[in-house]
Amino acid sequence: MPLISKPLLFEHFAGRTSVLQKKLIEEWLQTDTNQEQFYAWLAEWEMTFPAYDPEMGEPLARFNHHMNQPRKLLPTMPVYGHKNTFNRYRYIAAAVLLALVSFAVFINRDQIRYQRYSADFGKMKEITLSDGSRVTLNANSVLRVPRWTFGVSDRNVFLEGEAEFAIKHLPDHQLFQVHTMDNSLITVLGTEFTVYTREQLTNVVLNKGIVRLSSTAAEEPHTMQPGERATIVKSGAIKVEMLSEKELAAEMAWKEHRFVFDNTPLSAVARKIREVFGVDVHIADKGLAVRTATGSFPAESAEELLTNMSVMYGFEIVKTRKQFLINPIP
Repeated sequence: MPLISKPLLFEHFAGRTSVLQKKLIEEWLQTDTNQEQFYAWLAEWEMTFPAYDPEMGEPLARFNHHMNQPRKLLPTMPVYGHKNTFNRYRYIAAAVLLALVSFAVFINRDQIRYQRYSADFGKMKEITLSDGSRVTLNANSVLRVPRWTFGVSDRNVFLEGEAEFAIKHLPDHQLFQVHTMDNSLITVLGTEFTVYTREQLTNVVLNKGIVRLSSTAAEEPHTMQPGERATIVKSGAIKVEMLSEKELAAEMAWKEHRFVFDNTPLSAVARKIREVFGVDVHIADKGLAVRTATGSFPAESAEELLTNMSVMYGFEIVKTRKQFLINPIP
């Protein structure tokens, strides 16, 4: 990897680099860390650019005063001085605009660096990546894919939510890596697996192939076997269990718009509804909140799920503008 210095990049921003130097900079930009440094130095260069004056209050005031003068005063100004004054303010305005654009690029660099795929509440989204890998996003989930490096120098993606991955194996055996919300890392070669990663925990279920799971707190990565579910809790510890065929099917039920509960408190059902549909469910009765639900319930909306469960678990539904209230049947 070429060593790129700040002075060299400042020359590049000023348009004074050679073809070879530009090529070296392009190679250097292949990593996320270098891209972040690039934008930081770009912002610094813009702030120190000779045409830019950070104390813009007085020049802008003079410019606004000049533009608001009645047109009848313009002929009294010397032609030569008028042109110089106009050019000077034009350069100032251009510099301000350039600085603002550069600042906007800097603060929105994630939107520039990453292609963002998202699934809305209550919806799923299927994606085919440029390497041929397929991803199915569950509701309320986001996948970020680097625009310039994916499939070139690496295959790194960043997931918030839940998704099923079917990874295509490449002739050069390039690794595919999924980064989760808790900074855990899932490394695969060619496999099918699902990932659930939200604030409370991260779950990985391996259908087939090989997955190596790394956690910030685990001393050694865990190599998963097909049929395993690995859970990373908030402490960073990895807990592994082998699932039955029925349990594996339950893990994938969301792809069929089914909700599978196993002695699940209704308070946890309410949290699941908020997560998937973006709808609040309020349970005022403490006895009802701890009542458990078991079964498979097809539903494509929060109201449909609650309706399907209401008769079996003895509650009534009250719909308001902002939420659902569920109460025990008198």
